[in-house]
Amino acid sequence: MARLASLFALPLVVAALGCGNAFEPQSSIQSLRVLAVSIDQPYARPGATVKLDLLHYDGSRRAFDADGKRTRTVQTLWLGGCHNPGGDLYYACFPVLADLFASLGEGQTPTPDQLKLVGTGSSFSLDIPADIITRRPAAETAEEIAQGNAVYGLSYVFFAVCGGEIRGVPAEQATGGLPLGCFDKTTGEALGSDDFVIGYTPIYTYDEYTNANPVIDGVLFEGQPGMTQACSTTAPCAADQRCGSLGVCLPVVPPCTERKVADCPTYSLKPVVGRTIVEKDLTAPPVDGQQPDEIIWTSLYSSDGTLTNETVLINDALNGWVFDEEKPSTKWSAPNRAAGETRVWMVVRDNRGGTSWTWQDVVVE
Repeated sequence: MARLASLFALPLVVAALGCGNAFEPQSSIQSLRVLAVSIDQPYARPGATVKLDLLHYDGSRRAFDADGKRTRTVQTLWLGGCHNPGGDLYYACFPVLADLFASLGEGQTPTPDQLKLVGTGSSFSLDIPADIITRRPAAETAEEIAQGNAVYGLSYVFFAVCGGEIRGVPAEQATGGLPLGCFDKTTGEALGSDDFVIGYTPIYTYDEYTNANPVIDGVLFEGQPGMTQACSTTAPCAADQRCGSLGVCLPVVPPCTERKVADCPTYSLKPVVGRTIVEKDLTAPPVDGQQPDEIIWTSLYSSDGTLTNETVLINDALNGWVFDEEKPSTKWSAPNRAAGETRVWMVVRDNRGGTSWTWQDVVVE
C-alpha cells in the first residue's frame, strides 16, 4: 500500500498504557517518558545495519525519594525482526513477535539470529535484510510503481521502557499488543503508564533514496552558546555559574517566587541549526512542478520549570525556511523551588524519520 504520512508524522510512536493527566503540558515531564528515537540511517539501504538510540527521562514521582534523590534505574528492551508486515501495519508484527517470545521462552538456547533481534540499554542495532525490497509481494510492488512511487521495504522495531523490571505476562494481560509488564523491583507491584512505556519505530528502506539526520550545531541560552566551557576542581566556572555533573559550566538562576507562572522571569533558548540541514523530500509528489522540501521542526521538553513553546517549525515543505534565527525558539521559567540541575531538551525532527537532539542544563538554586 502507498505510504501515508501526516505533516508532523513522528518516526516514534508511543503506546499509552493508561490515561494520564489531560492538562499536563507535552513539554512537562512528570512521568517516565520516551522523548525520541534516532536512527543513524533514517532511510536505510538493503543489507545495512542500522543503529537506534533512545532518549528518555524518568520524571515519575516513584523515581525519587522524599528528598528528591533519584532512587531507581530504568530498564529498556528492544525487539526487532518484523519486516514488511501485511498492509505496512505495525500490529501485523504481533504474530512475528509472538513466535520470537515463544522460541525464547521454551527454555532452549537462543540461536545467534534470535539473539540479534533482542536488545537492552539505550541503543540497539538491526540488520536490514538484503532482499527486503525484492521480497515484497508482486502485487504491492506493481501498485507502488503504477502510482509513481518508489518501491520500499519497511521494518518495525519495538521498545519497552520500564521504571522497574520488565517481565513476560500472559497474553490476556498484554499491553500495547506485547505480552510484557513492568514491575517494581522491590515490591513486585505492577506499574502503570507513569512508569512503563511501549512504542515502536518504523524504518524505511530504499534503493535510491537517502535521508540524513538534522545536524545541530549547538544551543543558545540567553543568546550565548551553552554547555561549551569545561570545568573541574582546578578549572572553576565564573561566579554566576556552577560546574555541572557533566563537567561543563552551567548558568545559575533562582527559583521563581511569583504566585503565577506567567509572572516568572524567563530565559531564552534555541537550538543552533543551519539551512544546510534541509533536503528535498524525493518520496513526496511534486507541487506545481517543484519537489517539496522535507518538513523540519523542534520539539521541546523540560525536566522542570515551564516552556512557552513546545513545538517550533524550522522548515516548511512549500514555504521553505521559516526558522527565525534572531528570536528564541522558546522561553523557560524556573520552578518554584531549588531544583538543582534542570534540563531542557531540543529534539529536531524531519518528516522522513530524521531525528537529532541537544539540551541545555540550568542550575536552579
